[in-house]
Amino acid sequence: MSNKYSVLMSVYKNDDPDFLKIALESIYDKQTHKPDEVVVVFDGPLKEQLYDVLNAFQKGREDVVKYYPQELNHGLGEALRIGSELCTGDYILRMDSDDISDARRFEKQIAYVEAHPEVDAVGSDIAEFNEDPTNEDMRTRICPARHEDIVRMCKKRNPMNHVTACIKRSALMKAGGYQTLLLLEDYLLWINMIVAGCKLANINESLVYVRVGNGFDGKRGSRERIVGWSKLQEIMLKHGMINHVEAIMNKLYIRAFVKTPVGLKKWLYNKILRK
Repeated sequence: MSNKYSVLMSVYKNDDPDFLKIALESIYDKQTHKPDEVVVVFDGPLKEQLYDVLNAFQKGREDVVKYYPQELNHGLGEALRIGSELCTGDYILRMDSDDISDARRFEKQIAYVEAHPEVDAVGSDIAEFNEDPTNEDMRTRICPARHEDIVRMCKKRNPMNHVTACIKRSALMKAGGYQTLLLLEDYLLWINMIVAGCKLANINESLVYVRVGNGFDGKRGSRERIVGWSKLQEIMLKHGMINHVEAIMNKLYIRAFVKTPVGLKKWLYNKILRK
């Protein structure tokens, strides 16, 4: 195997130190196939407890675990742009600071991209949990496996789970890299990669456990998303991915969803938007 693999994570001052510790352990200590590099961008100054967790994780692994503190908080999109340009791997494995990667995640994704070098990004399904993924009935967000179906889904909904992504670094740069778009940086990236002629895929297995017990359902309907969602429609219209009627329907959908009460949002996730 000749390819090198980097993990990319951003840490923010409001992150939970206990969740961060579990997330870091899941991407290195507990992986059956360890990454060649772990790149963590500090999105502005952090609280002391987070530094303690990060310092303990890096100890003895300074040649693998690399930290890049930023003086100011600029948001996830900018942190990932900075981090992706600092990664030295041929592929970048995304990870969030409060989720948990399955122990065989990297093994399976690396095997996939080694067997399918034509694929520029491969993600997977996710399983969502509140407190303990080993002791809960988790709901699953399933994404289409084939590129053609990913493109079709992209017209209406985010077709990949960002936290699961393994992205070819050269393809990421070809598509313009990470850009800031009001909580929708990942969706914009998939659009730009499709437009750039990149090939996307998903593994239909939950390789990341995503924490939703922190108000996740409510946050998914923030008003900021209306602005970002409208910009996404303009971009897809520009590139002929959707028509004007589809753009209008998409805008109406997100406005209605934002105004939906949190309790009803949770029901929609449990019964319709998840399995």
